[in-house]
Amino acid sequence: MKAEFLPIIVALASASAAQAHEPWSPVLGVRAGMEVSMPAGARNMYKTGAGLNVGLTVRMPLARHFFFEPGAYFDFMSMTAKDLISFDEEYLYEGAANLYSLRLPMNFGYSLSLDDNWVLDISTGPAVNFNISARQNLDPNFGAPEIVPDRTIDLFDHGWKRVDVKWGFGISATFAEHYMIGLTADIAVSPLASFDTTSGKIRIHRNSVALMLGYNF
Repeated sequence: MKAEFLPIIVALASASAAQAHEPWSPVLGVRAGMEVSMPAGARNMYKTGAGLNVGLTVRMPLARHFFFEPGAYFDFMSMTAKDLISFDEEYLYEGAANLYSLRLPMNFGYSLSLDDNWVLDISTGPAVNFNISARQNLDPNFGAPEIVPDRTIDLFDHGWKRVDVKWGFGISATFAEHYMIGLTADIAVSPLASFDTTSGKIRIHRNSVALMLGYNF
């Protein structure tokens, strides 16, 4: 559905630029960040996790100081298990859940010039995560009748989602025309995982904050 709105957005941006008698000039940016993920709904299963992201953005100017900025990021996130929790009769959750994703944010924002060298941006919008790989190490349950080897599972086979959705908020400052530093916060709209355990139903929502650095060409 979002793809259907892109032609309208581009048309509005072109019309705005034409009225101002200025060329419409999208800006390409590169971004990298350190991210902290907070697994809401995981009860005592996972600790707050950490990760990295790197990607590209394209800023499309709209009317006045408004802009539309889609992007594409490669994300890595790792959440360590809080405690040994039963997976089945033979294995227990252990180690970290490691998740690799492609994130596609679609942000709308507003720019405010502070002086000749600094520009402040605020933005918000949805982001879709296409989860590529999700794996976790398990420990043998030494109370089981037979000894079994260590095991790594594919979490997609156990209730983790290939796609989850967030809503993001961001504030950033651009200085010397090209360099950017910012802070983002994402609130989960859909669950990252949903599965049953011996202690009940688990629904994990991935909320996150990230410190971002970037360069605009």
